[in-house]
Amino acid sequence: MKPWFIRSSSFLLTASLILPVGSAFAQTPLPISAPAVSAKTGLSGSLLAAASKVKLSKEDALVRAQKLVPAKNLELTNVSFRSADPWRPFPEWSFNWEKKAANSEEIDLAYTVSIHADTGELSAYSRYVQGASNIPYAKRISYEDARKKAESFLAQYNPGKAQQTRLYMRDMPAPKTPLNADVSYYFRFVRVADGVLFPDNSADITVNSAGDVVGYSLTWNDVQFDKPAKTITQEEAEKRMTAQATASLTYVLPWEKEGEDRNKPVLAYQDPFTFYIDAADGTALSASSLAPLDTAQEPEPVSEKALPARYSGPTLSQDEAAKLASATFDLSQYELRSANYSEKDYRGNRPVWNLEYGEKDNRNGGYAYVSIDAKTGDVYAFNKDVRLLKTDDSPAKKVNADAFKAKAIEMVRKWTPTAANQLYWVDRNQDDASYGSPDRYSVSFRRYLDGIAAASGSASLTFDTRTGELVSYFSEFGSETYPAKPGEHLSQEEAVSAWEKETQIEPVYVLTPLADEDRKRMEATPSYVPQRSAKLVYRATVTPYEQAYYLDAATGEWRSQSSGKVINLHRIEPSDLKGHPAEKELMLMYEYDALSLIDGKIMPQKQITRGEMIEMLMISLNNGRFFPTYTAQRKATYSDVATGSRYFSAVEAAVDRGLLNKSAAKLNPDEPITREELADMIVRALGYSKLANYSSMFQSNLTDIAGTQHRGAIVIATTLGIMTADKQKFQPKAAVSRADAAIAFTRFLEKRGEQDAQPVASAAMEAKSD
Repeated sequence: MKPWFIRSSSFLLTASLILPVGSAFAQTPLPISAPAVSAKTGLSGSLLAAASKVKLSKEDALVRAQKLVPAKNLELTNVSFRSADPWRPFPEWSFNWEKKAANSEEIDLAYTVSIHADTGELSAYSRYVQGASNIPYAKRISYEDARKKAESFLAQYNPGKAQQTRLYMRDMPAPKTPLNADVSYYFRFVRVADGVLFPDNSADITVNSAGDVVGYSLTWNDVQFDKPAKTITQEEAEKRMTAQATASLTYVLPWEKEGEDRNKPVLAYQDPFTFYIDAADGTALSASSLAPLDTAQEPEPVSEKALPARYSGPTLSQDEAAKLASATFDLSQYELRSANYSEKDYRGNRPVWNLEYGEKDNRNGGYAYVSIDAKTGDVYAFNKDVRLLKTDDSPAKKVNADAFKAKAIEMVRKWTPTAANQLYWVDRNQDDASYGSPDRYSVSFRRYLDGIAAASGSASLTFDTRTGELVSYFSEFGSETYPAKPGEHLSQEEAVSAWEKETQIEPVYVLTPLADEDRKRMEATPSYVPQRSAKLVYRATVTPYEQAYYLDAATGEWRSQSSGKVINLHRIEPSDLKGHPAEKELMLMYEYDALSLIDGKIMPQKQITRGEMIEMLMISLNNGRFFPTYTAQRKATYSDVATGSRYFSAVEAAVDRGLLNKSAAKLNPDEPITREELADMIVRALGYSKLANYSSMFQSNLTDIAGTQHRGAIVIATTLGIMTADKQKFQPKAAVSRADAAIAFTRFLEKRGEQDAQPVASAAMEAKSD
């Protein structure tokens, strides 16, 4: 939920000032007509003034709020009123209840309920229960059941909004089966106006694994929907969207990569359908400003050619760097307080001096900061607190964007000349540059190499619109290396076609940008809520995936933005899985890519490999996320699992977690895993490897494990029911089918999540023959 309770327009009061003790512990919710609280509140004048303008009294709001809270043993600890503001444009009464553990300050149970102070609708709700996620893995609620809980909650507690919204799932990836019981399901019910989605407004609901609604937040504006008399068809919108889409090459750096790979950018095409089509006339519009796209200007270089450095010679000393800073900026009112030298700064892996200044005599606490390249004299950063040193109450002037742009280009050429031919001014909406502060205006530049956007590199300058003075300057460059020329790659047309296949066009209403006068009034009066309007447009949404992705310009493959790994946006249903006894278990492993299809088949009886099982266990130990990424700097533990292997990162992570014996020379990841190896790996993943070493302590009726290497692990795994035996025979050297591995893995997840299970040591030691 949005932190609506941290607003300047909120008024907080303790429950003791508002309610008699008896009301806080009422056994049943009071009827709407009954007085819920004492009229003697002792409210402040400002709260009385704000609250007097709403339709719903505090007492009536409390009655409504109590309907969502169990009455017994809860203490009403706080009540607040929040007037409408631009972020949450309606007034709210909010109530907080708590229940503490016996003889402790620890909270066992807590509720927060907010009521719309004009309509009486539920506007926000949260529920906290200590240990709510401590349920057996097997008893967790399914996604579908959680969806039904969310729909029921909305229909029961805000039926009006239930009728005006629709569950929207187009932008959410298909949910995977959770790997642990501590999971939350999120649902977004989007507002519908005239049968068209209005994504800016919604009711958002979170359901935990126990099936309890633990979060609800309403975002709702008073909006004038501007529906045009005539609109273009969706087919026409699709044609215009495709015609206007422009795919631009860009270099990307998957952020999870490290070492040498971290400095090797990949040539990519990002989503080219990030604009709107005006539903009235088919004009392509900027998604941020709703301004026509054809008015945007082409990127403009700061300099057509490389410029000479500001300094050449030996590395600058501290005194030399300080002198250069003083010669560049007016620092006459400051004195140097500290200096830091970085031999390999994050900005381009360069030597950099970071100089910090304080105002002389420290009269106003003013400061200044300068970063200078110790080899070239390039300025990487400059800022100072101009408000404490100057008083200017004059109103902000109308921004002359062209003048600020020209001034910014001149400064970049002067202060960071060695990068000037790589920095380009990129057109953007003027409102975006000044939004949130009418007395500030920013000009930004982005790094391009041969017309291709670099993975890093930018500059940004912010000016005081009243005085025209520079407030801050910032430039940065990564340490990655680029080829002299890009290699063979897909054409723009091919890239647009590939993205188009993953795109769905739909009509939506979007909020129109605020007028300048509204922004200025909001700045002056935080409680001012401007009247909003919404425009009908067509937008494109691409196939949702669990993480951001891009199109590899060289190979045409879809890749993860975080890891750079090839991903499959459309999971094929296995043709041989329906009706199989281990269908659910096998599907779980397939969902997380631990099993790959062979000719469209999952092949349940195929033997699972050592590498596949290791990968699945590591994914489960990381809650379904990606295991640590290891680079070439990591020496391979096994000679047959080198850095280029699919299993390299999973295997090295398993070694670090103690799941594998790192003293062996080879792992043989593509060979079938044996049953005793699987038992050992699972027991290690459960954290019982040390216990398994005392195998002589365990009694067992299994007749074929006496001489095995992993007898203790076998006894623990079978006693816990994770693996089974056949008539007192475990068959430790037998291979494991994919189906059996999937079943064992699912049982491992269940046992790992059980909180009330009998301690494994006792269970294993007391195992008896059946």
